[in-house]
Amino acid sequence: MSNNNLIDEEVDDLEIVCTLCTEKIINAKFARCDSCGKSNHYNCAKITPTEQRSLELRSNRRLKFFCNDCTNGMSALPQILSTISVLQDEIKLLRQSISECKHRDITSVDQQPQDFDIEQVIEEIADRQMKRRNIIFHGVMESEKLNVAERQAEDVQNVTKTLSLFNDNCPNIIMTARLGKKNSNKPRPLRVVLDDPRTVTSILKRKNLYKGPIGFSSDKTLQQRKHMLSLKNELERLNSIEGGQQKTIKYIKGCPKIVDIDLSKSLNSKNPSTSPTKSGSTTKM
Repeated sequence: MSNNNLIDEEVDDLEIVCTLCTEKIINAKFARCDSCGKSNHYNCAKITPTEQRSLELRSNRRLKFFCNDCTNGMSALPQILSTISVLQDEIKLLRQSISECKHRDITSVDQQPQDFDIEQVIEEIADRQMKRRNIIFHGVMESEKLNVAERQAEDVQNVTKTLSLFNDNCPNIIMTARLGKKNSNKPRPLRVVLDDPRTVTSILKRKNLYKGPIGFSSDKTLQQRKHMLSLKNELERLNSIEGGQQKTIKYIKGCPKIVDIDLSKSLNSKNPSTSPTKSGSTTKM
């Protein structure tokens, strides 16, 4: 970090704005993000006096400051890397399937896989990142009210009752949307968008404990749904060969895989914890 990261000097000639309170920073101490350069007031970023003194060192400074956006971006990095790993496995399966298609021109396919694969991976990562905050609810009765806002409010109320069973404080629901065409025989699936993907992960990990009439699942991309269908077909084939339910599908590091039943029980006994991140963070380097 440069010497002007934490400044206690005249800044009248500069239009520096705190990205948290959106007010101009005039003759005040503030911190510049070591990653993107955005500025935050000490108070807005909740920087303690001890941290302030460390950040104000002009040389040999070991403490780094990162704004909210950069902190959230860094926390999402493991999920992105996990997604890339999953997609690499899926691409490998696709290539194997192509090589087994004897009636097709394999040479022309193999000559141009790289650009196609990279583009698909980028699109898939973006799609999965967007869906990380979503939960799909099944069996939530649809309102008969004509007003759209009133129908959505009723959906939020019904979903809140279920979500409150998993959290002492009900998660913040950003929006809801019904999927597909309306059917008089059964309610359409309901997509619910929460404000924090970590809340979605926490709820989905405990969904098997819920025995109510409403079902819910993660919001999967088309590629994820195809991959899951392929796994289910393979699981059915393997179990039929072994004469019973010897295997099951288990998520390992965010990736669905076919495992032995005994291994699945062992994995269930491990419950890794997650810790929340605070507004604006400082990291010792």
